[in-house]
Amino acid sequence: MSGSVSGAPGGEALDGGPLIGIEQIRTPAKGGGLLSGPGPLALAAWLGVRVLKKPLRLGKVIIAARHRHVREVLSRDLDFGIAPVNAGRIGAVNGPFVLGMDRGAELVLERRALYAALMAVDMPALAAKASLDADELLSAAGGSVDVVEGYARRVAGRTAGRLFGIGGVDEALFLEVARAIFAHTFLNLGGDKAIEARALKAAELMRAWLAAEIARRRKSGQLGDDMMGALMTQGLLDDDGVRRTLGGMLVGSIDTTASAVAKIVHVLGRDRVLAERARRDAGDLARMRGWCWEALRRWPHNPLVLRETLRESSLDGVAIPAGARVFAWTQAAMQDAEAFPFPAQMRPDRPSRAYMHLGGGLHVCAGRPVNDTQIPMLVGKLLDRGLGKVGRITWAGPFPDHLTVQLGVGR
Repeated sequence: MSGSVSGAPGGEALDGGPLIGIEQIRTPAKGGGLLSGPGPLALAAWLGVRVLKKPLRLGKVIIAARHRHVREVLSRDLDFGIAPVNAGRIGAVNGPFVLGMDRGAELVLERRALYAALMAVDMPALAAKASLDADELLSAAGGSVDVVEGYARRVAGRTAGRLFGIGGVDEALFLEVARAIFAHTFLNLGGDKAIEARALKAAELMRAWLAAEIARRRKSGQLGDDMMGALMTQGLLDDDGVRRTLGGMLVGSIDTTASAVAKIVHVLGRDRVLAERARRDAGDLARMRGWCWEALRRWPHNPLVLRETLRESSLDGVAIPAGARVFAWTQAAMQDAEAFPFPAQMRPDRPSRAYMHLGGGLHVCAGRPVNDTQIPMLVGKLLDRGLGKVGRITWAGPFPDHLTVQLGVGR
């Protein structure tokens, strides 16, 4: 995409205020949390699915751990809603988006527009460019690479720019804007005001970038063949609806990929036998996807999803009042032997429909066509280059920020 987008470093101040620098929107560096490692999380999930034979009710908090219970929560969207959980934060930074909408006419229209636009994009061409980006970064890295900042996050950011129509923006700023918005929109359940303020500042940039590019394309008449162009061509949404759809998808696309790749590499790299088994399938995208999803069962990028009951209901005989917060413990569900026989084994040939990494029911991840290809591609290239010593993950808030690995071992 030619031309630059307003709001990059050196541009005008927003609303008369100071320019937003990377350091001002960057998520504060902290540890990943008490249960951030694969061992504690996996143990908790293993115990949870064995102890909680039925959903656990603690007042107006419900915990579902069995696979069939979690799947039921995600599929019964008329009883277990997503809007009370997400709509407020999403609306504040982006405006309405499908991941904050419950079933209704608005959701039907916007989902239709979103998926039709995705289907119009040349996904193989997008994947090919991502593969070239990955090869370029690995070649430049030499014998070691920072899997997050020097590799997965940069490839995911470039893919997002191409797919959603943002170009001409400083790469580091673009990545940090997306992270800041994502941190508040989907992870700031405690309402941390510093995280919220950073996201609102970052959202001003995101809105400006998208609105400026949409206006430029309208004026030129050249709408483009990316997702932005497809949404503008189809005419189902007005220009603000196009911006909202692109912004809502974009903020989760970058750090979800980077976090998943970092955790997969950490799990595989700490087990030499497992890494070698996976390396043999590095050239087989379907098998590599299976290895990735299995590694994420041990340490998922997101171990649970939330819903809220829209009316009095029940789950496997457990009465649930209206307004109850439901924790669908997806990691525990993926340790359930009913859906994953011999769950302690890592098997890349398991049926894909059993996994819950990308949500389920009405609100399955819309970015699945990209994630299904990009994540295993990124991991496969590392394995193919001989994955050696894997360092420790350092964190930026809840996000893996750095993970250095040695390459060229056993090649």
